[in-house]
Formats: sequence, C-alpha cells, structure tokens
Amino acid sequence: MTSAWLQKAPCKLENGFLAYRSFIPSFNRSLSATKILISLSEDKLYCGFECLAEAKCVSFNIAGNPDSNGFFLFCLMMQARKFLASFILMFVVFNICSQSTAPAANQKKPFLNQYFTQDYYRELAVAEVGSLLVKGTFNCLFRCVAEPPCLSVNLAAHPDSDGLYQCDLLATDKYRATAEDFQASDAFHHYSPWPMSPCDNHSCHSESACVPDLGENKYRCKCQPGSVGIHCDRRGKSCSEIKSFSPEASSGSYAIDPDGEGGCEPIIVFCNMTENYGIGVTVIGHDSENRTLVKGYPGRGDYSRTVHYSEVKSSCISQLANLTAVSSQCEQFIKYECYHSRLLYNENPYGWWVSRDHEEMKYWGGAGPANSYKCACGVTQQCADRSDGCNCDKNDYVSREDSGFLREKSHLPVIELRFGDTGASNERGYHTLGKLKCYGTI
Repeated sequence: MTSAWLQKAPCKLENGFLAYRSFIPSFNRSLSATKILISLSEDKLYCGFECLAEAKCVSFNIAGNPDSNGFFLFCLMMQARKFLASFILMFVVFNICSQSTAPAANQKKPFLNQYFTQDYYRELAVAEVGSLLVKGTFNCLFRCVAEPPCLSVNLAAHPDSDGLYQCDLLATDKYRATAEDFQASDAFHHYSPWPMSPCDNHSCHSESACVPDLGENKYRCKCQPGSVGIHCDRRGKSCSEIKSFSPEASSGSYAIDPDGEGGCEPIIVFCNMTENYGIGVTVIGHDSENRTLVKGYPGRGDYSRTVHYSEVKSSCISQLANLTAVSSQCEQFIKYECYHSRLLYNENPYGWWVSRDHEEMKYWGGAGPANSYKCACGVTQQCADRSDGCNCDKNDYVSREDSGFLREKSHLPVIELRFGDTGASNERGYHTLGKLKCYGTI
C-alpha cells in the first residue's frame, strides 16, 4: 500500500514506478552495466527509492514479474553500456538532469528537495507511528513513504556510537499540528512532505495551524482557542463562536469582542465549554450576585442597586447588548425574598428591574414581556393568593419568594434593581441576581 501523501504528491505512479521528473521505464529491456547492488524488493517503488538513496546509482533493472514469494529481483546500475532485449528484466533510467540544488548534506540526490521540506533543529512533538535506527536521511524518509500512516519524520541530528540515526515516524505533519507542537530541538531535524503545500503561503493568524487539503490544493486554518474567522484573524464574539472554531477549547477565561473591531475594547469573560452539551456558554459576573438585604425603604422603588458587570465599562454596556444579539439564547436568574413586602402589587409595583435601555420592567423572573405585573407563579396561576401576580403580593407575615429566569434577550442584561415597602420594622426583603449567560450563535 502506497503512503497517502505520495498518492497525492506532485508525481504519478505508472506501473509501480515513480514517474515525475525521476524515472523513465523501458519495458522488456535490460541494461548491461556495472552493478552496485543486487537484491529483492516487495514492490517496484521501493527499488526506485533504493536507487535514489545510493549516490552512485543512475538506473536500475528490475524483474518484470515477482518470484514465488512475491518479491522482485532488482539490480542497481552505475555506468550505462548498452541495451539488451529482455523479456525478464525491465530497465529504468534515472533522469539526473532533473536534479535541483539540495542542502550540503544531501547534494547528491534530488529526492529531498522534490518531496520533503527540511526544518533543521526542529522537532514535531506528536504521536509516533514507529521509531527505528537508520543509516541516514534517505533511509528514514523511505521508511516514512513505505508506512501509510506516516506523514512526517523527526530524524536525529547526530548519529549514535554505531553511526546510526534515530528515525521517528510521525502520524501528522507540521501543517496539521499546533504551533506549540513544532518545537526547537538540539537533537532532531524535522522533515515534512509537500514543499509545495498550499500551507506554504497561508494567511492563518494568531498562531493558528494551517491544515492543507492537498487533494483540492487549498487549506483551512485551525484556530487557537479564542481566535475565530476563516483566517483566525479576529477575537470571538461569544464563547459559542469560539467553541465552534475550536471544538477542543476548554473552560476558562477568554477575551471576546461582541461588537467587533473599532468598537469598545474586548471584555474578559468566563467560557463554560461543557454546559448545555458543550455548546460554549458565555458567563459574565457582576457585583450584585450576593443575597442582599432590603430594609428601611417604604416608598415604591426607594431602594436602588446599580449593577456593574465584570470587565465591562459603564460606557460600553453595548458590548453586552451585542453579545445577546449574536447569541441564540440568553438568561439571567432573579429572585426576591419577601416578608410583608410587596413586589408588583396590583399594577402598582413597589419593585422592578431596569433593562439595558434604562426601561423599568414590569415582569419578573419566570414571566415574559407579555405577562405584565406577573411573576412565574402568576403565569401558572399558582401564587399564594391566586388573584395576585406574585407570591410576595400577598403581603403577609410569611416568608415568601418570587424567582425565575429572565430570557428576553432585547431587555438583558439587568442594569439596576429597585425595591420598596420595607419601611416598617416588620418588613424586609432580599434580592439575588445571577450572572448573565448567553449561548448559541445566530
């Protein structure tokens, strides 16, 4: 089986021979010349590699058919003399005129320059297909070609005491791996195939990895978590967008820019990459998350609490508005615990929350814009007093609670809380406001 990269390389296989500026087969012909080596090969392609690896070889004869064990007899030839007709052997000449200038250590053969890029004193730290000791560079590269899973190699920069080099066959190449995997090394040189890869002139930004599509002669950029776009050239607008470009992204702090370049500065948020089936949830905290006492405020909305969101300037609340716009869903939990303290009482509210557009909202968590002056229990008609819209509106000497999620994106986030009816000694309330959470993309 031929290596995957060689099947799509800038060459073609004709009757088992490498036929790109390298070998010209002459069928049913043999060459009488000085022999360098006589051996057996499992396939014709390997014989060509042996000739490329041997500096003195300029052509070879190979059996037209395998023996009973499936092997081909071949001879490496040094000096051409004359053609002989033969029905047993085929002659193949190596076109030495196609040689290009190679690095000093490999000037005798064009194989390196034609099919591999060399990165000296660099190592790709990825999974290995195998590891072995070889005599030199060509032997290592040929073993990679012979192994279908091998896409590149790390080769020891210096031989061991026996004159052999460690050759690590790798399951990927520098174009598919991450930038962190491609490391400086005192011990190894790295070789990747395809010097004409579409990734040679890529436009991937932010240390993203270029992944070539060799069959289509194009590439895609594999973004580092936090960067998005076709070329990974901008910050994500939400954690869900980051997750969609970097499925491997883990939960943590990220800089996002919901309004894009030219607007407000990016904001630091927490991305929960496992919640909601791993869609990537943007979580933004604030300074009003703790359970807070409300007492000594008798009139409607006398108590006021402005909400300041973490890492968001008051002049850039538009960043959060844009976050809700690019997300398919957003939510924020809100709760009021009451003792003889009214909330949305009979359309004469003592408490409410303020939207991002500074509008006083007359519905509570668990309800929506269509449920004016109602809490969750008012929507289901299960309040302490069924004639009320909220539990707290019963206004009795029992500790009660109204809570639920606000989910109208165009109103979020909550920027202020207002309460009242806690002026008497036996009246009090507690408010709790959850983090803003958005997920999904539009």
